Amino acid sequence: MVEARNEGAGLSLAEITEQHIAAQKAAADVVREWDERRAVGDVSSVAYARALLAVATEEAAARRIEYCPLDHQESIRKLVYVSAFLIAAEVRLEESEMAMVMEAAAPFG
Repeated sequence: MVEARNEGAGLSLAEITEQHIAAQKAAADVVREWDERRAVGDVSSVAYARALLAVATEEAAARRIEYCPLDHQESIRKLVYVSAFLIAAEVRLEESEMAMVMEAAAPFG
């Protein structure tokens, strides 16, 4: 299989997917840790909110929505992964992220 490369980072779709999954797992661990600290009263609500915002920001950066697939098959894999992520995480893309996804898929669709 030919692996497409992201021009900016030189990463394949598989590598980007693995990085995003790792970022999600790390985010879940951090959230669990902060939930435990908050439950025992070790942190204020403000500190808790800041920590969750930082985790969400890091996870969003790991999405790498701008990845441009090289062919139709990879475009479909990207769309499936993004769709599955959105459903599982119960989140939605920002308007600019949605535009990037649709623009990247357009040449193959």
